[in-house]
Amino acid sequence: TGFKPFFAVYSTFLQRAFDQCFQEVALQGLAVRLCLDRAGLVGGDGAVHHGFCDVALLRTLPKVALMAAIDEPSLKAAMEFMAGYEDGLSSVRYPRDAVSPMFAEQPCPPFELGKARALVRHVEPHAAILAFGTLAIDAMEAVRSLEGEYVVDVYDARFAKPIDVELLRDLLGRGVPIVTIEDHSIEGGFGTCVLEACHAAGLDARLVSRMALPDRWIYQGERKEQLAEAGLDAPSIARTVREAVARHGGRRGASARTSVPVGV
Repeated sequence: TGFKPFFAVYSTFLQRAFDQCFQEVALQGLAVRLCLDRAGLVGGDGAVHHGFCDVALLRTLPKVALMAAIDEPSLKAAMEFMAGYEDGLSSVRYPRDAVSPMFAEQPCPPFELGKARALVRHVEPHAAILAFGTLAIDAMEAVRSLEGEYVVDVYDARFAKPIDVELLRDLLGRGVPIVTIEDHSIEGGFGTCVLEACHAAGLDARLVSRMALPDRWIYQGERKEQLAEAGLDAPSIARTVREAVARHGGRRGASARTSVPVGV
């Protein structure tokens, strides 16, 4: 009939609809759009409501486009992309949390299939953070705490499927350690997608470190407390970046004195 169906559902309740995503949508090649509310850690509702496995479930389906938003303009841009995506199922995930105003005054570029967005980029970074979802905001806070110590690129990954392989090829080809961050299970999530993309492209996945929800339950508490417990707060991100640079030596010749931002 020409209508473009959007369906909003809690990420955790998507588990009960997976068979419909498979049989009635993906297998039929239909363009249904999922808005996955309460993705990741949800605070006081506890473990039963954490949206920790939507990427792991949906990435198994051919031709799906899996996205995450970092703020309101990003969510609007993702939905605009979804409205024009006709190859199959698409989804965008976002948490139960306050909306960050960090990038509200900057133009939000349109989503392009399988392309990340540079939030801060340097000529010669010591490391790069690829964040899937709102943890990009926490990554920015972590990078500020590293000023004077290391220069670190931050990317809003935007897509878990398909992965921005050209970005991986550029960073890893220059020997830049990558830290992936997500508010999703480490099992089968965005970081796993990155590792598999590196393997398929013949890239050195040893330079990739993953940060994600641990393979255990996170119980009731404030979302900020839960992120800290899961090791996904800004101090934990900064610590992981330091460890990645120390472990891999960073990019040869990278220098806080010579590496300057080249755009956002």
